[in-house]
Amino acid sequence: MFADFVWGGFEGASHRRHDGKRVDSIAGTQHDRWAMLDHAILRSLGVRCARESLRWHLIERRRGEYDFTSALEQVRGARAAGMRVVWGLCHWGVPDHLDVMSPEFPRALADFARACVRMLRAEGADVAGWVPVNEMAFWAWAGGETGGFGPYLMKRGDQLKHQLVRGHLAAVRALREAGALEPIMVCEPLIWVVPREGRNEEAQARAEVEASFAALDQILAEDASAIDVVGFNYYPHNQWTLLRRTVRQGSRAYRPLRELLRDAARRFDRPIIISETGAEDPMGDAWLGYIAAEAQAALDLGVDLQALCVYPILDYPGWDNGRHCPCGPIGTEDGRRFVRPGQRAALQRLGALRARSPVR
Repeated sequence: MFADFVWGGFEGASHRRHDGKRVDSIAGTQHDRWAMLDHAILRSLGVRCARESLRWHLIERRRGEYDFTSALEQVRGARAAGMRVVWGLCHWGVPDHLDVMSPEFPRALADFARACVRMLRAEGADVAGWVPVNEMAFWAWAGGETGGFGPYLMKRGDQLKHQLVRGHLAAVRALREAGALEPIMVCEPLIWVVPREGRNEEAQARAEVEASFAALDQILAEDASAIDVVGFNYYPHNQWTLLRRTVRQGSRAYRPLRELLRDAARRFDRPIIISETGAEDPMGDAWLGYIAAEAQAALDLGVDLQALCVYPILDYPGWDNGRHCPCGPIGTEDGRRFVRPGQRAALQRLGALRARSPVR
């Protein structure tokens, strides 16, 4: 389905955090200014496909009026470097004039999707795929269950998840009507929850895991054609106990990623991608080594693993406090970009996986 196995993803979060401030990770990394350079660096590392986000809150400041000026550096930078791009439409952020819980939300996202197709077509962009709504399960928890970020709801996670599902379905219909035939993806967290020893908590732990799949189940139940590829985001903190303590890799309770991917592939019967993975320094090199080994093991188990996206590919400011988060192959220091040698080598190891895959 994809020409390239290894992708790089530019952080695109645009939600409103707990204090009401808008997060704009693309501006925070200056990727909106230096996208041409960033894509050129990525291409020099042997990567030819990227995940990018279109900042809906900047593009549609008034309902139905679309100004794509904020996206042009990303679009043209990717095109100049010969990069294919998987475009995200709604990365946890909506325009200020729109309430994500309103009946208007699905229609507004569909209209935005059509406008994005027109713009990218006019720019001659090489589109690899679409992510209508990023991490619906996480957004439902953070914004609908715990009030951690917009829309700041408590104990209404299922309602927010329902809205996001409606948005995804509406956007997919709009994309297809506009002639966009590229793969439709979801990018959802892949988690594992561990009950405490000696406690009767298995059902509670499994319910938490099931909740992370609920949006996918709802979409596929309504329209089986609305997801072509199931993407899973997996980080060092994606396994935890019911007390919210991280289960570390190497501990007895930790489940290998290969098993999680195998089980998910069987459940959804669709091509799989690892849509986000990575770790901050000094763990980054070792983490990508682990991911390479587990991805190969998953391929050996027969998982139809189509791609793997290192994400974020570029250092970014933390959502809550703006701290410098050193991660991925492209580092930043004093306004300049540099390449981490260990991450360059890790990308090369990841790129070798496709040739060894038994399912191709």
